[in-house]
Amino acid sequence: MSKMILGLLVGGFLGIILGAWLGYKLNIGRDRRIEFNEAIEPIRKALMRGEYINEQEISILVAKLGRDSKAVLNTYRKVYQPKMNMSDAILRKDIYGRLTCNREEYEHAMKLKKDAMTSLLIKCKHR
Repeated sequence: MSKMILGLLVGGFLGIILGAWLGYKLNIGRDRRIEFNEAIEPIRKALMRGEYINEQEISILVAKLGRDSKAVLNTYRKVYQPKMNMSDAILRKDIYGRLTCNREEYEHAMKLKKDAMTSLLIKCKHR
């Protein structure tokens, strides 16, 4: 009988410790998600409005999030920037500010911009 009571006490004690530790870890995870979502929101809004994202905005994100911003930073540098630069090169303008490209080049440039913004927006989704 005493072994049974001792087993129940040890099991209960271990359950309390495990529950407290698990609750602590889940709470930290929730705080990190909230912090990530708040930091990423200005970039998400700008992308949804179709605005250009510059290196400074990404640097602010990296400063706030550290290693959690690695996927966004990699997508910005490897996908977003090259496609936006290609699009800007296609959409060349004359000295009066008018586009000098034809319709097919314009459509291709717009598709590149849309793809670039979509790829970055996917990495900036809320957690």
